[in-house]
Amino acid sequence: MSKTPPTLRDPISDLTSRGKKSRTEPAPARSRSRLWNRVQRSFFRSETPRTEESMLPMLIEVFAGFTKLDGQVVEEEIDSILGFLRYDFPETVYTELRQLFIKSLSRRQDLEAIASNLAESLPLEDKVLLGVQLYVLISRAGLPKENLITFYQFMTTLGVASEAINIVYQLNTSELSQLRKNDPQPDTKKDKDAHHLESLILSTTDTGDIHIASDEDEHSVVAFRFLNLILIKNLGPGPILARGRQVSAGEFCRLYEGQRVIVGEEVLAFEDLVFYFNSKKNVSSVQLYLARDFNGNQFIEKTRTKQSYLRVSFGLEINVEVLRKTEAVVGNRLLNPGDKFKVTSQDKVDFPDHTEISFDVLRRKARELGGRFELPPNRSIYLVSNDAAELSPGDILLTPGASGKILLRIRCDNSTKTGSVEILQSERPIAVEGEPVRGTANLKDGSTISLGGGQFLRCHFSDGIIEEERNLISTLKVRDVSHSYDRKTPALDGITFSIQRGEMVCVMGPSGCGKSTLLKALGGQIKPRQGRIDLNGVDLYTEHKNLSSYIALIPQDETFDPLLTVEENLDTAAAIRAPHFPIGERRRRVDSKLIELGLNEIRHRLAGDNETKSLSGGQRRRLNAAMDMIGIADIYLFDEPTSGLSSKDSEHVLEMIRGLTHNKITLVSIHQPSSRLFHMFDKAILLDNGGKLAFFGTPMQMLEYFNDVRKQEGIYTSALPVSEGDDDRINFTPDFIFDVLETPLRDLGGDIIFERDARGNLIPARRFNSAFWADRFQTYRLLEEVNLREIESDTSQTVALQKTPQAPPRRLRHDWVRFSNQFKRAFFSKLRNRSNLATTLLEAPALAILISVVMRYTEEGTYSFANAFHIPTYLFLSLVTALFLGMTNSAEEIIRDRNLLLRERHHGFRVSGYIIGKYISLGFFALIQCVIYLLIGDAILSIRAMFLPNLLWMFATSFVGIAAGLFISSLVSSPKTAVNIIPLILIPNIILGGALIKYDEMNRDLNIIQNIRSWFTPTAETEEDSKLKVPAVCHLMPLRWSYESIIIEHADNNPASELTNHIENEIQAFSEIPIEQALTEEQEDYLYQLKQALAIVHGLEAESPRSVARQIRKIRNALDKHQFDPEPYYEIPETEGKTYTATELYLNEKVQDLFNRAEVERQDYRRVKNPPNVFFGKYRHFQFPPRSEKPWIAFDIETLHLNLIAMFTFPFIAFLLLRAALGRQLRKV
Repeated sequence: MSKTPPTLRDPISDLTSRGKKSRTEPAPARSRSRLWNRVQRSFFRSETPRTEESMLPMLIEVFAGFTKLDGQVVEEEIDSILGFLRYDFPETVYTELRQLFIKSLSRRQDLEAIASNLAESLPLEDKVLLGVQLYVLISRAGLPKENLITFYQFMTTLGVASEAINIVYQLNTSELSQLRKNDPQPDTKKDKDAHHLESLILSTTDTGDIHIASDEDEHSVVAFRFLNLILIKNLGPGPILARGRQVSAGEFCRLYEGQRVIVGEEVLAFEDLVFYFNSKKNVSSVQLYLARDFNGNQFIEKTRTKQSYLRVSFGLEINVEVLRKTEAVVGNRLLNPGDKFKVTSQDKVDFPDHTEISFDVLRRKARELGGRFELPPNRSIYLVSNDAAELSPGDILLTPGASGKILLRIRCDNSTKTGSVEILQSERPIAVEGEPVRGTANLKDGSTISLGGGQFLRCHFSDGIIEEERNLISTLKVRDVSHSYDRKTPALDGITFSIQRGEMVCVMGPSGCGKSTLLKALGGQIKPRQGRIDLNGVDLYTEHKNLSSYIALIPQDETFDPLLTVEENLDTAAAIRAPHFPIGERRRRVDSKLIELGLNEIRHRLAGDNETKSLSGGQRRRLNAAMDMIGIADIYLFDEPTSGLSSKDSEHVLEMIRGLTHNKITLVSIHQPSSRLFHMFDKAILLDNGGKLAFFGTPMQMLEYFNDVRKQEGIYTSALPVSEGDDDRINFTPDFIFDVLETPLRDLGGDIIFERDARGNLIPARRFNSAFWADRFQTYRLLEEVNLREIESDTSQTVALQKTPQAPPRRLRHDWVRFSNQFKRAFFSKLRNRSNLATTLLEAPALAILISVVMRYTEEGTYSFANAFHIPTYLFLSLVTALFLGMTNSAEEIIRDRNLLLRERHHGFRVSGYIIGKYISLGFFALIQCVIYLLIGDAILSIRAMFLPNLLWMFATSFVGIAAGLFISSLVSSPKTAVNIIPLILIPNIILGGALIKYDEMNRDLNIIQNIRSWFTPTAETEEDSKLKVPAVCHLMPLRWSYESIIIEHADNNPASELTNHIENEIQAFSEIPIEQALTEEQEDYLYQLKQALAIVHGLEAESPRSVARQIRKIRNALDKHQFDPEPYYEIPETEGKTYTATELYLNEKVQDLFNRAEVERQDYRRVKNPPNVFFGKYRHFQFPPRSEKPWIAFDIETLHLNLIAMFTFPFIAFLLLRAALGRQLRKV
C-alpha cells in the first residue's frame, strides 16, 4: 500500500534526514524522549505543532534561496514571504518566522537538493501552489528575468515543469483579450489534472467578467484562484487598494480571508471574490424575491408567491425582473411588469415610504437565505460540496457555514420522485430526517438532509429543486419587556424594539438605567417578569435550551483564566463552545481569531489579571471578546466593552467588534459614546431611569428627534440656543442628547433646583422625568409606524426559516472534549499559581517538621519508635493537617471560576464533569502534599514500612477536605467568607475526632440515639453500653473514621503484626479440625513450623532495620511454601554495636494500648452474641433488630473496609450537594 504524501504542514523529520547523516542517540533515550514529547503535546500543550516539526523551515529555506538570487534583499520580498508564511501557517508565532528567516538568509541554500526532497514528498497541488508563490515573489521584487531560469530549473526538479510554464504564461498575460481567450472553464477532468489557474476579470469596461463602477480612472484587475489562494494583479491603468496598500499597474498582491480590495468605487471582500469565482464556474448562484403584503409592509422571501413583485438573481451580474406593478423605483427607472435589466451592487431600490436598500445588501441577505438549485430532467447525479474545486458545472455548492469538508453524491429518479444520498467525505455527522447516515440513505420527496451547524438541504424532487436552508437567527424582537428585582423598583419598563441580522446596535443611557439588565435578559440569563423576547419569532425562554447556545453575552469584567496563556484560553473556549467541531477546525478558528485580533504575537503570554499587567487594557478586552467569537453564536451582547479605555482604544475595539460580528446581531452597551463611536452603529437604544425606553432608531434619527424636542420644549443653555436659525452652531453629539434628556429644572430666577437621590446625595432635579420621555417616544413611534414601512429579513412562505434553531446535539465525545479541557484549565491554573506551589512545596514540609520535631519524645533517655509517647497524636495531627490543606486549597476555586461558569453555562457543559475535573486536579496536588509531609514526618519519628497506609488515610482525609472546600466555595461569594467558614468544620472534627478528648471521657449525653430510645422506653432494661462506643454525633466527623483507621493500620497491619496475625490464623485453622481426626505428617510438620516461627518473630533481632525487614519477608515466604527452617534463627550472630528487634521497629506502645484495649472490650465473653462496636475495634458487628437475641440479619465487617467506605461517602455526598447547588445557580434565569 502506497504511503500518502505529506503536505506543507507535515513533519519534515524524514525530509531533512535524506542525504545527511544525523547524530544518533541511544535507543532507550530516544524512546523516552519520544514518549515524553508525545505526552507533552497531547496533554500539556495545545494542538499547535512546533515550528521545527512542520514543513515550514524547509519552505523558508526555499524562499530565502530565491530572495538572494540577485544578492540583495528588498522590502517587497520580505513583505511577500512573511505574508505567505504568516497566513499559510497561522499557528506559528511571527517572531519565530522572523528568526527562522534571518537564519536562512545567513546560510547558503542548495535549491536543487531541496527541490529533490520536496519532489518525493509533496502532492502535486502543493507543488503548483509553491510555484505560484515563488513567481509572485520574483515578480514583486522586480528580479531580473534571468532569474526565471532558476525558477524553471527548481520547478523541473520538483517535477512540475509543464505546470511552471503554464503558471508563468497565465500570470504574465496582460491583455484582457488574451485572458478571456486563454481562460477555459475547468469543467472537465482534463482541466483539473492540468491544474489550470482560474481567472476572473474585473473592469470598468464591458470586456470584464465583473463590471466595476468608477467615475474617474479606468481600472482592469484580474484575480487568479488556485485551491484557497486568491491572487490579484492590477492590469491598470489606475491604481487599486488591496490589504490597505496601493497596488500599481502590473503588480501582484495576494488576498487573504477577511481582507478587501478596492477597485474604483467597488469594495470587494475575499468572500465576494470566492462567490464570483464559483458563479463563473456555474456552481453558485442565488436569488430572492421582494414582496409586499396587504398592509404595505415590504419583506424578502426565498420563493415566489402572489405577493412577489421583483426577482433579483445574483451571479457574475445582478439581473432584475419585474413580476408585477409596483411603485418602487431603481435609481430613476420606473418598474413595469415584464421589465428585465441589469444593475450594479451600488444601485438601490427606493420605496414609496422614502426607505431604500442597496443590491449589495440584498446579495448578502440572499446568501443568508441559502441557495436554490434546479434539477434538469436530463441529469440524475449531482455532487454536493462546500469546496468548489470538487464540483463541475451544474453541481451544488453549499454556502459557507459547515466546518470541515463535505462531499456528497445525490442520485434522483425523476420518474418516482425519489433519490439517495451517499457520503463521499464528511468531517461532521450527516443525517436524513434526523437519522444518522452511514454510507448511503434513501430520499423521498421533501426529505431533509442535515449537514450540521444549522445547514440543511431539502429535496423537492416533484418540483425539480434542491433547496438549501440555513437555521440562522435573523430577527430579534423585544415586546413589552419589564423586569424588577424586588417587585417594587422597575429595572426594565415596557421595552419594545426589533433588530435585524447584520445590525450593530448601541445601548446607551445614564448609570443605573438598566443597560446590563437588558443585555442579561436578551442573553437568557434573567427571565423578565413580563413581555417576550423572540428570536425568529420563537420565545427565547420557551425554547431556552435550544436558543441559548446561539447567544453570546460578553460581560464587562474580563472572564478568562489569568493563569492560562492567551492561546490556551481560546483553545478552552473553543472546546467548550464548539466541541462538535473537529480539532483541526477549532485550531483553525483559534488561529484566525488570534491574527484578526492582533493577539498572535502574544499567544504564549499568560493572560494575567489587573495586578500582573501581562496584557494591555485593549488586549484584555480583545481576548475577552474573542472567547465567544469562536463558537456558533448569532447574537453578540457586549456589556461596556470600552469602559476604562482611551478614545483611540475604544475605536479599535468597536471596529474589531463590527468586523468580527459582521452579518450577526450585535448589541453594545456604552455609557456615553463619543460622536465618532456613536455613528459607527446602525441603530441606538436610549434607556432612561427606571428602565424606560427613551428612543430607538438610527443615530441620525436620534439626533434629529432630540433637536426637535429641544425646539418644541424651549430647552436652552449656553450650549443649546433655542432660536430657529442657530442649528448650525449646535454640536450634534451624544452629549447633546444627554443634555436634552437631563435638562435641569430651574426656578423663576433661572437657578437649578436640587433634590436628593436614593442615597441622600444632592443632584439637579430633572425638568422631564423618565416617564415623560417614554410617553413621548411612544407617540413618536406611533406616528412613524403609520408612515414608515421597513424591509424585514423575513419570509412568510418559507417556514423553515422561522423554525426554532436546534442546539448542537450532545454526544459522549463532546462531553469528553469539554471535560478534558476543563480539567486542563483547572490543572494549569493550580500549577501556575505561585501561592499554590508555595503551599504545596513549603507549607506541607514546614508543618511536617514542626509537628514531628515537637512530637519526637520518649519517657526513656534514648528515642525509639516503640516507646515514642506521641505517635497517636502525630497521626491525628497529620490527618488534621490533611483536612486543613484540602479545604484551604479548594475553598476559593468556584468563587474564582463563578463568572467564567456563568458565561459558559449555556454551552452545554456538564456540571458533574466540571466538579470531577476539580476533584482530580486538586487531588493531584493534595497527593503531592501528603507524600512530602509523610516522607519528612515519618523519617523524623522513625515510622517504618507504614508509608502507604499512612498515605491512603491522609490522602482520603485531604480529599474530604477538598470536597468540603468546593462545597463551601459554591455557597459564598467572597474568598474571605470561605476561609472564615473553614474553622467551623475543622474545630468540631478536632474536638469530636476521638484524639483530643477520648470517647470514654466525653459527655455521654452526646449519645443521641440512646437518649431518644430511652424517651420511648424509659422502664426498659438496657444493656450497659461500652465506654469506648462512639457517640452518634461523632460519626459525622471524617477525622473520627480516618483516625480510627490509621491507628488500626499501625497496630495490626505493620510488618511484625501482619506476620504474627498470619501465623496465628494458620494455627487457628488447625483448631477447627475434629479431635478424633489425626493430623497427617505434612500437617504436623507445618504446625511445628508455625509454632517455631511465632516464637522466633517475637524475638527477632538483627543488626539493622533493613535486616529485620528482610528476615520478616524471608519467614513469610518460607511459611507460604511450607519450608520454614527455624534452626538458622536460633543461632545468635556475633554483632558489634546496636541491634534492632521487630517489636522495637514496628510496635508502638501507645498505639498498641489503644488497639488492645478496644479488642479486649470487643471480645468480652459476656457479649459474644452481640459484641459492642468500640472505637479502634478490628471488626464491626451489625444486626437487625439491634438488641434482639434472634436478629433477622447479622454480619461482621472489617473496620478498615467500613471506614474506607465512609471516607468515600463524605466526598460523594459533598459531590451531590455541590452538583445540586452549582447546577441551580447556573440554571437560574
